Amino acid sequence: MKKGLFIILNCLLGFTLFAQDITDNGPANLQSLCTAESCVYITFSSTIYFPFPEDKEWEIRNMEIATKNSGDFLATGDLYVHGIDTAAILNLELVFISSEDKELFRYTIPEFEFYNEPTTAEPIVISGKMDAGLALAVSYVDVDINNSRRLPYYEISSDCYLACKEHKLKEAMKAFKKAK
Repeated sequence: MKKGLFIILNCLLGFTLFAQDITDNGPANLQSLCTAESCVYITFSSTIYFPFPEDKEWEIRNMEIATKNSGDFLATGDLYVHGIDTAAILNLELVFISSEDKELFRYTIPEFEFYNEPTTAEPIVISGKMDAGLALAVSYVDVDINNSRRLPYYEISSDCYLACKEHKLKEAMKAFKKAK
């Protein structure tokens, strides 16, 4: 009897979590950081799913990149790892491309661990620098996924949760705004 009740409660909890909307930080976090004369601002028009929308392990919503004419860039998005008590270890690259579809610069993001609360997509922050001459030619950016694996959240060593991630985003935005 107890086992049957336990199974029913777990199923109901699973359906509840599945049916809930995922909250996120929203779009346009970087748009106000620099003017069109000094910066290229790029937003992704759709969500990035891995591996596919039908059987997604994780997704990045609201991906946006700001690239200053000096070569400094800042990228952010709201990452959500699907699965209860599940984390992911990801290795990604940002590929900066010209209007002629020529690859200008490739930035490898060091492998990072990520865990989120069950109904919240949480911010990721990527910052770097490229040659100023290349920055002036950037037209759009692509994301290459080099490696991804999911695992139970208790197997990762990262202890940066939502408040920590939001703080990192605010600090990165301040630093980017100050960069010349």
